[in-house]
Amino acid sequence: MILDTNFLGALKDQHPGARLKAQELELSAEPLRVPTIVAYELFISVGKTGDDVYKQQDRQAYRRLTASKPKAELTEAIATQAGILEGDHQRSDSKPNLGGGDAIIAATAQQYDEPVVSDDTDFDHVDGIERIGYDSEG
Repeated sequence: MILDTNFLGALKDQHPGARLKAQELELSAEPLRVPTIVAYELFISVGKTGDDVYKQQDRQAYRRLTASKPKAELTEAIATQAGILEGDHQRSDSKPNLGGGDAIIAATAQQYDEPVVSDDTDFDHVDGIERIGYDSEG
């Protein structure tokens, strides 16, 4: 399974729905992969934190959340597919624009033939991938 940025952020923030989904996923035999782009996106929020104490806490929390997970590196094949997906969505009148990060995450899911764990419904409009949602409100 491909873990999206918003899912890991919700886990860091101790959202009950994300924690429940994480417990469920940990019991499965499926690998829980973190795409390289997700690390980038997570650490943007660390850089935005003005307080050095919170910055250090967030950095440690994200490293704990991702340390034991296999990484899904950004390969040329994934980058190529992401570009095609983003272009397809930009051209479409019915599909939302993904943006570069989500296009790379979606292409990673396609490359590994694994679902994306996210509450971002834009992934529902990407052909060939499944989105595993969680209660982001609870």
